Amino acid sequence: MKRTRMNAILIFVGLFVFGPAMAASHHAHEAKSVDPATAMRWLANGNKRFVSGHNRHDGKSTTDRKKLVKGQNPHTIVLSCSDSRVPPEHVFDQALGEIFVIRVAGEALDSAVIASMEYAVEHLGTRNIVVMGHTHCGAVKAAMAAKAGESNGSPSLDQLVSDIKPRLPASDPGETASSDVARESGANAKQIAMELSSRSKIIEHKVQSGLVKVNAALYDLQTGKVQFY
Repeated sequence: MKRTRMNAILIFVGLFVFGPAMAASHHAHEAKSVDPATAMRWLANGNKRFVSGHNRHDGKSTTDRKKLVKGQNPHTIVLSCSDSRVPPEHVFDQALGEIFVIRVAGEALDSAVIASMEYAVEHLGTRNIVVMGHTHCGAVKAAMAAKAGESNGSPSLDQLVSDIKPRLPASDPGETASSDVARESGANAKQIAMELSSRSKIIEHKVQSGLVKVNAALYDLQTGKVQFY
């Protein structure tokens, strides 16, 4: 009964947030799901094209756009920072409808982020999840510099920092203070990837059954390369 009710809620969310065509045709998309290993290979190859400058030219035409009106079947969910220098569609050289992107500063987790992921795995058939941090991340820097009892400028910023800081190695009493933003950003992405199952029963069930895989990654702003963990 609880499972049926959750499905109904997710379809309702799909209708009003992601579009009626998606919610109405989710069963068809589930049947065409791509396995995680294949999706990861596509992402890795796309990043190589991005770094070399030999990007694809397909999948972005007027015809492609019109075909997607009927629904979507993204092979990967990418949770990444909202930083303007880190657009996943470009970083992985993916076309329209190929990746389901969620962006928020520091890849912070809240109910809206988790619900978006749940919708994609449950009703779009997406089986691969990538949590991607990046070098020179301002949100991670803010969390590294935050001091107990001091505000970061507003209640919302305080909440963002409090979400990120516990995931950083420098926050562990057993760790020495770190000034390596890349190391801390990578740790943040890894911890989020591990947290997803404990924060979502839907994702936990899919991961345990082997249908969904969650991966962590770090994007290097200077080289353009993505390191998968």
